Amino acid sequence: MARPRMKLGEWGNVATTPQLLADDGKYRAAPAGTRKADRWRARAKVRDTDGIVRDVERYGGTKVEARRLLEEALRERVTPVTKGTITPATTFSDLAAAWEEELQGDESRSPNTKAVYSSILHRYVTGSPADPKSRGPLAGWTVRELNVAAINRALQDINKEGGPAVAKTARTVLSGILGLAVRNGAIPANPVREVDRIKQKGAPKRKGATRDTTRAFTVEERAAVLTFMDTDEHALAHDLGDLMAFLAGTGARLGEACALRWSRVSLDARKATARIDATLVRVPGEGVSIQEGTKTKRHVSDSSRRVVQLPEWLADRLRVRRDTMKHTEPDDVVFPSPGGKLRDPSNTTKTIRRMLDRAGFEWATSHTFRRTAATLMDQRGLTAREIAGQLGHASPSITTDVYMDRRPATTRAAEVL
Repeated sequence: MARPRMKLGEWGNVATTPQLLADDGKYRAAPAGTRKADRWRARAKVRDTDGIVRDVERYGGTKVEARRLLEEALRERVTPVTKGTITPATTFSDLAAAWEEELQGDESRSPNTKAVYSSILHRYVTGSPADPKSRGPLAGWTVRELNVAAINRALQDINKEGGPAVAKTARTVLSGILGLAVRNGAIPANPVREVDRIKQKGAPKRKGATRDTTRAFTVEERAAVLTFMDTDEHALAHDLGDLMAFLAGTGARLGEACALRWSRVSLDARKATARIDATLVRVPGEGVSIQEGTKTKRHVSDSSRRVVQLPEWLADRLRVRRDTMKHTEPDDVVFPSPGGKLRDPSNTTKTIRRMLDRAGFEWATSHTFRRTAATLMDQRGLTAREIAGQLGHASPSITTDVYMDRRPATTRAAEVL
């Protein structure tokens, strides 16, 4: 009958051997019956936390000492590649705290992303540090105990409580936390990679999905979408994070955002602004080009242009983008395609819809950001004139019966968005 397999962290019988120092300076096993040894070796097999069985040995001046040293080493045993203070015995809460500290010091992350990640972490994953009674589903686990099944159950619970967008952000947070454990050698692989896909219950399939053009994002949904665009590998490949942030922070139309040039952006002034005065169009036989004037007025006139003040979080993102992009000449667009060309409006719209589907918002479109901006401003008490000035509306059936004129940037809109 086969011997039962050892569990992770378990070791077998301890064997002790007396050793003598030979003339060549090496220790060798003493002959049977030797009463006095130069040292004792204690050895045992242990199944490490990566599942590999290894021999571990320790030496002492006596049999008892060698055995004691070995047992101490086995109790503290971790995978050999472990470094730092994170080990398989580290609690998930401590690991999450270390990850959050690393997150807050990461200058490549936007303040908005940091805030969203921390909020999801404390509300759904570990519990709030300000409330000792608040405990997340994994708070008391150790790193070695975390597995795909446990994480899968936790994400399912989060999905039921907060919805698919929150669950997907929580999955990103968990992946970052467990990734830190992998980098420190505490676990061999990230179990979050193997968990089930998070699906929206009862959501329509992507093909033929119904878009709700009358609905706006909630504040939490908008934050979740922006975080998704900053972290999803497909969204990153299409460079959508900053573009979506601009739509959310200004309420601009997609074509207006894609036509924005660096010469129209002022980031060094006390109040950062963007001048929206063009849109992208596809001309048959010519391709995509920038057309002066927005949707409000196709010809170039004062009423077709507007200056919007940028929220500080958005201005920070654009400063980072400006400092890291290769082409930032005055006539270069702020949001080119990944290939460095003008974005095709139709293709970009389809890509954004696919990414919103992946984020669990099958009902939304790129225009949802614009509706959300109008809703937020209305809820915060901005006047119809201020909202119209921010969005570039001229028709009274949309926002106001006052024709949009050329006016200064609206400070109140930036504060809201």
